[in-house]
Amino acid sequence: IINPAVYTHTSVAIRDAILGVDKPAIEVHLSNIYKREDFRKKSLVSDVVLGGIYGLGKESYSLALKAALTFLKNQSKSSK
Repeated sequence: IINPAVYTHTSVAIRDAILGVDKPAIEVHLSNIYKREDFRKKSLVSDVVLGGIYGLGKESYSLALKAALTFLKNQSKSSK
């Protein structure tokens, strides 16, 4: 679970780090980046993460954790 914050829109390094660890990631933002300024609407990591949760405040982290656990459980079942 990653909240790249302002680096969402500016950091290729964060994107490369996500790719470099070769682990699933979920992008989280407390605010809805798509309701903000135009430059904030582009995420440089959205195409390399499983998905994203935006605009639900601190609840975003709980939802991301639930999604991550579900993903990992399904991964475990499919590898058996």
